[in-house]
Amino acid sequence: MTKKSISLEIDPSIMEKNMRIVRDNPMEEEFNKLLATVDPLPYKTVKPTPGYCVKTFSKPDNKKVFVNICTADSIPSPRDISNDELMRILNSEDPSSYRVPMSIGEGRTEQDKSGAPATVYDIAINPEFYKKTEKDELWRTFFLTIVFEGLQDKYQFELDMLKFTVLKNRKSIGTLQSHNIQMRDIQQCEEKIKSPLIEEIDASKISAKKRELIYRLRREPPTGEIEYLLAEFKIPASVELKDLNLEVGEDRLVLDSKGMFEIVDFFLPCSVDQDIIDAKLNRNDDMLLVKMPVIQ
Repeated sequence: MTKKSISLEIDPSIMEKNMRIVRDNPMEEEFNKLLATVDPLPYKTVKPTPGYCVKTFSKPDNKKVFVNICTADSIPSPRDISNDELMRILNSEDPSSYRVPMSIGEGRTEQDKSGAPATVYDIAINPEFYKKTEKDELWRTFFLTIVFEGLQDKYQFELDMLKFTVLKNRKSIGTLQSHNIQMRDIQQCEEKIKSPLIEEIDASKISAKKRELIYRLRREPPTGEIEYLLAEFKIPASVELKDLNLEVGEDRLVLDSKGMFEIVDFFLPCSVDQDIIDAKLNRNDDMLLVKMPVIQ
């Protein structure tokens, strides 16, 4: 449950002079080429089943936040371990070695029982793991801790992680939203479960007919086993380096220009190592190159 915010550097020599930019449908052609050589992970849209609802508060404004814990069969269960083993992992030098697959939904506004507006998030997990968090206080505390951390990482706000209440006789607040679940096996989920940051856009800066950035995605080398993906963006001279915000997750890329252009947000056709992403901006050609090593 980490994010990777990429620092952009200026390097005049990084881009090739004869780079081709795909304009009409920038991703379709490159994706078709990639899909011919890699096995993309399929997605499935599911409607989760309600479980229990947790009330907490944002900081420092102390506003109500509700988290609907729900279940979906498509989400794999984490590795089954005992309470003693969980405690050993939590007390070890690498407590993040134990991963819990989950789907974190987008925030929305719903009314609480008094009719006041409150922010609500849906968190979907495997039904069997849900039963463990429902019955065992240790597992519930551990699970809610990583849920709160995941929400903070993804949406960049702070929650009161000690001041929370599991609501009685209330399975959810509002209507549960559908989730797009990536169909991974449990080994893949154990290796990397990371939620890419998706930054909220200020509605006051969004115009009705905002221009789109020109970009393409390609693989290297062109044939054989993929070593890395290259995302290439044409950055107008009017957009300064400080206006760019790039976030790369294991299987997703988001590029925001502070509302000046449409946000670029797409899933990658294969998993990349988000810990060693290389992003550089060449002002000679006004091109941004994002190099993403592929996880073999």
